[in-house]
Amino acid sequence: MLKTLFLDRDGIINEIVMRDGVVSSPRTTAEFVIRPDFIEFYKRLESTSLTVFVVSNQPDVSRGGTKEDDLALIVDVMNSRFKFTEIFHCTHDDSDHCKCRKPKPGMILGFLEKYHLRSDEAIIIGDSYKDILAGKAAGIGTVYLQQGYNAVGTCEPDYVVNKLTEVFSLPPFMHLS
Repeated sequence: MLKTLFLDRDGIINEIVMRDGVVSSPRTTAEFVIRPDFIEFYKRLESTSLTVFVVSNQPDVSRGGTKEDDLALIVDVMNSRFKFTEIFHCTHDDSDHCKCRKPKPGMILGFLEKYHLRSDEAIIIGDSYKDILAGKAAGIGTVYLQQGYNAVGTCEPDYVVNKLTEVFSLPPFMHLS
């Protein structure tokens, strides 16, 4: 039975930002716009007993595009609007070779261990192949939210949805209704 939910941030909770035709993250609270479908999704999520984590790559910090203080302000906005168990942002770039940057499973595995949670009772919702690969590497279920800007490639998520609220009709979520 599903007890733990991992959410990617950009493209799931908030709108992505396009910079010169490239998918990017909001760098300031002014750019951080909550997706309307996430608000609808969260209203249903609130009535569940799921443990909910946010796991997000934010390499603009190490690349110099975002300041740590601005990222902290975005987290403050998230915490003021939503009740997540915990939020973790990997601020590394690929060149840092860390264990937490998706598609590596470090953020997910860290939360599973810290909170003594079972991987077979967890699922991630993401909008990129990195989210799906991280979930698979951590041994949890995967839901891919199709967006026009990202392709899932060949990583084969467990489920594919076109709208966040569709997850509540998926088998792992049906007991929550």
